[in-house]
Amino acid sequence: MTRAEERQLNYRAILDAAVTCFLANGIDKTAVSDISQQCGLTQMSIYRYFGTKQAIAVAVANHLLQVYLEEHRLRCEKAKIDCESGFDEFSRIVRAYIDTFEAHPEYIRFLQEMTVYSQRESLSDQLEYMHFALLDSPLNKPANEALLRGIRDGSVRKEIDVLRV
Repeated sequence: MTRAEERQLNYRAILDAAVTCFLANGIDKTAVSDISQQCGLTQMSIYRYFGTKQAIAVAVANHLLQVYLEEHRLRCEKAKIDCESGFDEFSRIVRAYIDTFEAHPEYIRFLQEMTVYSQRESLSDQLEYMHFALLDSPLNKPANEALLRGIRDGSVRKEIDVLRV
């Protein structure tokens, strides 16, 4: 195994251990020693990879967001199949969003905790999920596209404010 492959495996082991610890115990109640014990690496190794506990928390939050968004993307793709109108597509995408949200209460709880933690630790600019309010965010884009399709096909009123939905 090359050094680069070993580093990638160690990084992934730390990230997976941190996810397990943070989801089970929360950020504040998880120590780097807990993560170290979970992944079988020394605390010093963890600090070499991430530098700080805050950096680990940011990496976990961004990782969980990517996992969540990928699942949401797949649900949205499935929801778009055989839609008769833009409104029908929008309704199914909203249902897909709710289904994804309800399927992962532990992610949502962690991201809520991370929001408070990131404000306290001044980490908000490092968190990808702080950009969800944007119209073209991966979370909003499928629903907005469906609404625009609905406006074009007449199933959604033309005067609807897509930005507010």
